[in-house]
Amino acid sequence: MNIKNILLGFIITLPLLTSCVGDLDVSPLDSHIQTADKIYAVKENYKKSLFKIYSVLAMSGQEGAGSSDIDGLDAGNAQFYRSWWNLQQISTDECINAWPDSWVREVNEMSWTSKNNESIEGVYQRAMYIVAISNDYMKQTTDGNMSKRGIEEDFWPTVHGYRAEARFMRAFAYYILMDVYGNPPFITENNYSTAPSQIGRDKLFDWIESELKAILAELPEYGNVEYYGRATKGVVNALLSRMYLNAEVYTGVARLDDCIKVSKEVINSGYALAPKYADLFKADNNRAEVAKEFIFPIVFDGTKTQSYGGIRYLIASSRGPKEVSIETDGYKDGWSGNRALPTLVRKFEFENSSRPTASTIKDSRGIFFDENRSIEIDTWLKTFETEGWAVYKFTNLNSDGTPGTDAYSPDGDVPLFRLAEIYLNYAEAVLRGGNGGSKSEALQYVNDLRKRGYGNESGLIAEANLTLDFLLDERSRELYWEGLRRTDLVRYGYFTSNEYLWQFKGGVKNGTSIESHRSIFPIPASDLSVNGNLKQNPGYVNQ
Repeated sequence: MNIKNILLGFIITLPLLTSCVGDLDVSPLDSHIQTADKIYAVKENYKKSLFKIYSVLAMSGQEGAGSSDIDGLDAGNAQFYRSWWNLQQISTDECINAWPDSWVREVNEMSWTSKNNESIEGVYQRAMYIVAISNDYMKQTTDGNMSKRGIEEDFWPTVHGYRAEARFMRAFAYYILMDVYGNPPFITENNYSTAPSQIGRDKLFDWIESELKAILAELPEYGNVEYYGRATKGVVNALLSRMYLNAEVYTGVARLDDCIKVSKEVINSGYALAPKYADLFKADNNRAEVAKEFIFPIVFDGTKTQSYGGIRYLIASSRGPKEVSIETDGYKDGWSGNRALPTLVRKFEFENSSRPTASTIKDSRGIFFDENRSIEIDTWLKTFETEGWAVYKFTNLNSDGTPGTDAYSPDGDVPLFRLAEIYLNYAEAVLRGGNGGSKSEALQYVNDLRKRGYGNESGLIAEANLTLDFLLDERSRELYWEGLRRTDLVRYGYFTSNEYLWQFKGGVKNGTSIESHRSIFPIPASDLSVNGNLKQNPGYVNQ
């Protein structure tokens, strides 16, 4: 991993996050500061250095959308959120991409190898970069170093809180690595090595869990506006909820009781569903009545977070150049890339199921564009404008219909965790036999989501209808294109098996099963070639 700017005494620029949150709107550090001792001798730089860690979620580099902090890694295709989203969505029953790029075919058809796939490389390298700069932050901000650099002791508790945030970001990066790659290299500030070893997926799970529990006391509760887009107790418990729901995949041991427990802690923390589903994905989704559902968003701003990934990717890739406009989207750029597979569209209820149209979906969560488009897809390549409905869930329009601040860099924040997911996690853990919850309460949470979607009680279901397969479909209706689908399908045993098929799964038009080892991605050959301590995941070779 060839990192250009790793916080080891280099200049840190931070045109970060949104103007709507003043504390995250920071200026670059003094260009003459070059050493860690000088950087960390100034109190203000402790927060700025912390925000550099957060910035990796939103931006590829420090010098605009086309820059990259990592040598050899494309600033667009290999942006963190964009590449992670590709692996989580384009490999599933919810999405297919029309571009001819080699990496696209591999992800569409689930035929990837360990070499030369920009999305596989992008997730891995960006997540390891978060680990690297978090580790350095932990090394530089010890009490001993603060004392040596003349930082007053009354400021140390503030830094202890910053350190907890850095630890969360590191734990989150390791969660992504654990989920996507199974057994990545493991390194902290305490076991520094240029060739780190692996510790195993189960042990990594244990470490992440222990880290998250250890930092809880240092983080604020929900409701502190200064911490919008930053780590709080809520997102720690939300990440634990997601981990516990998938624990059997990661460790072989179910943790359903724990999932129910932490999910209830999140639910009872003050978060609330936004009144309108569509508002969650608009340019002004940081408004209080909407953002109260967000547990942890990636914060974007049209003028301060220039990126080809994140919210820009979600909007531009889902529209064609002839479909997009300031009036309809608050945006000008259409890339003709991602659209819905029929398996996603048909999860929604239509007024006339024999003649489905986008305008007759009963559930307001189904936000599609179908003009001159078929539901079915005969060939994924270069058929964006004619085959497959476009997903218009994300937009750069404000809730009042006015456009965002920039026609090419949208303002909307991307939710990584929101309350709706926790409702569904709780319900699934109960249905799978977890203790500490009730099916009646699970039903209420599911129906709360459906009532919002339908706008009335017509979409409510009875307890007898609340099954695991129904819940998987409901997760798709509520959370589609939010980066969770692959993880859900793996948990259900559907990602690789022939029990559940979708178009082009396994490279076959009507779908087929694939090798079970593809439930995780390979460690990139580029890292294996420079680190002899790493072993490739079973089933993959370094071709």
